Amino acid sequence: MPLYLDDELIETFVYEEVAVALWAIHLHAEDVAVTPALALRLIRQYLQPLIPPGHWHVLNQKQPVTWNRIWMISSELASLLGQINDPMLFEIGIAIELIHSHTTLPPREYTFPTVIEVTYFLSMCGQLKIPVQSQTRLDREQRINPFNFCSLCWRQPLLGRKLCAHHSPGTPLMSEGADKRAAAARYKSGVRQKEQFDKAVNRILTKEVTEFHEGLFTPVVLLPEQGIAAWVAERRPLLWQLLGERQQEFNDGNAVGMLLDLLHSPDGLPAKAQQMYRLINQHLHKHPLLIWPMLIRAEGWHRCREEVRGQWGGKRSGAGRPVQPAIEPSATLPCTDQQPGAARGCAEHRSR
Repeated sequence: MPLYLDDELIETFVYEEVAVALWAIHLHAEDVAVTPALALRLIRQYLQPLIPPGHWHVLNQKQPVTWNRIWMISSELASLLGQINDPMLFEIGIAIELIHSHTTLPPREYTFPTVIEVTYFLSMCGQLKIPVQSQTRLDREQRINPFNFCSLCWRQPLLGRKLCAHHSPGTPLMSEGADKRAAAARYKSGVRQKEQFDKAVNRILTKEVTEFHEGLFTPVVLLPEQGIAAWVAERRPLLWQLLGERQQEFNDGNAVGMLLDLLHSPDGLPAKAQQMYRLINQHLHKHPLLIWPMLIRAEGWHRCREEVRGQWGGKRSGAGRPVQPAIEPSATLPCTDQQPGAARGCAEHRSR
């Protein structure tokens, strides 16, 4: 598809340098099929010279060139406004966003992955030159993806489904036998808090991505190789709290195992889900950095639960409907929202 930009749209730009560069890109691309690779080459040729050289790295990262990557460049340029007072940078980002969107009719929209935190995780790894792309799949058929999450929490969904075994309304846990009532209740509770859950995760993500960019990639936002206990205590305080007495045993050597034992235990799941969880956990043991998106979702979920619980008080006595027993477990109990068996001491954790 060519670049569908008209003169009126280009003339809306305040900075003449940006408008001229965009016009030049339009002339090059109005009669040819614009691929992501061609779009990036033209951006580098005409728009990169308008960016301060200290920030050219945003356009020169060694990542697969996709339309989503082009969109992320515009987003990363916008984040630089917190570091330098350069209004032209904002318009350059807008120009790149137009190039991304106007190679189709109607204009293309950014295609978010299952979760936006995965996009930013991969972006930060790229900026730090950490090669994780090859680690994101477990098998050649690419059926099991460690970055595929239940839409209501942090767990791996059932194969071919959007929900995990914990939140699937028709999939009782092993301890529940054939009784689907508890499963249905967990599902309804998850749906009710989904909007708040998404917002809680987004708040953590926004804070840490902003810190990462404003700190010129130096803040230790991703999971470190050393000092993991201090990192979890500072950045994932509710998960640290859920470890309880196991904090005393938590160290760099067993950190990933203990976190997986807390958050992603296969115990009590249906047989197929158990097998998948063990494969995921083994992969995360081998590549610890990849646990970051799971941790940010789990922290967001528990923050959401705290907010929900904080809204339970304050009603006058006798008002409203009779109080029903809580179905979802308390965020302060480390393993009641996990499958049965996850509460055992993590010192006994075994790699699965």
